[in-house]
Amino acid sequence: MAIKIKFDSANKIQTPTFVLATRTGRKLGTIPAYNISFKDSLNACSELFFKVNKVDNGIEYAHWDKLKDFRLVWCKDWDIWFEIYVEIDNTKGLVKNVSAKSLGEAELSQINLYDIEINTEDDIARNDYKIPTVLYNPEHPEASLLHRIMEKAPHYHIDHVDSSIANIQRTFSFNNTSLYDALQDISEEIKCLFIINSGSDSKGHIDRKISVYDLESYCYDCGNREEFTIACPKCGSKNISSGYGKDTTIFISEQNLADNITYSTDTNSVKNCFKLEAGDDLMTATVRNCNPNGTDYIWHISDDTKEDMSKELVDKLNSYDDLYKY
Repeated sequence: MAIKIKFDSANKIQTPTFVLATRTGRKLGTIPAYNISFKDSLNACSELFFKVNKVDNGIEYAHWDKLKDFRLVWCKDWDIWFEIYVEIDNTKGLVKNVSAKSLGEAELSQINLYDIEINTEDDIARNDYKIPTVLYNPEHPEASLLHRIMEKAPHYHIDHVDSSIANIQRTFSFNNTSLYDALQDISEEIKCLFIINSGSDSKGHIDRKISVYDLESYCYDCGNREEFTIACPKCGSKNISSGYGKDTTIFISEQNLADNITYSTDTNSVKNCFKLEAGDDLMTATVRNCNPNGTDYIWHISDDTKEDMSKELVDKLNSYDDLYKY
């Protein structure tokens, strides 16, 4: 989510207005918050921290007893709802330390999925199975991945799904997995971004909705989807849609915006050989038959690795790669 920090005439940050509310969204009153800290995130929960005194300038906070765990806080300036967690600090008078998470991530993290099979053998064996499940199919909710997993959260609705990813078909199994973690798994597999919006509707009620955006570029002419800009590398068409976000053309380096840049490689995750396995022995054998090298292994030797090899070995590997691609 994106927030806008407001400044006064003296160029000082204006304190946002926080409103205490019940789980239903009924607003109880403003909160005299101080020591406010906020952490915003695009693909994770946003976090809020602040303190509240029971008595301030001789006046007791009217909703002190109602400020408790799992109540909601609405930020009027940002139109964001949060779920709060409260600790009482008695060392310096009565002070409540409040931490909060954006409502969507907080709620969906506590809703678990059990025995959910998507496009697996068990799923296909269902009596009511008709067509494969794709990411989003509003005309056939029984074949829509988002509809099937969001049945556990009927108070949420799907607001938008990019057309370039709506018909993607993948296999998933979710058991004892939170709904939020399931969305993250889908995001990683499909390379998409879930925006869980917990704002307000036109009547001021909590509007829980989810939007899904494609992180890769898409060619409308040939259907190619991968990371590219300007033109499709497959057909050369410029009739494309870029992935989520906007290229600001701002280059970040130590010379302009960034400071103390550190680059490291997760060496334990670097592999050059991958073994393919399908859902059963038959499909695994099919994969092996489709693989040009006749095995269920795929090899990739990087140029950096080849620098430490003999010229004869590099020539053999390059010859193998050319034949494999052909």
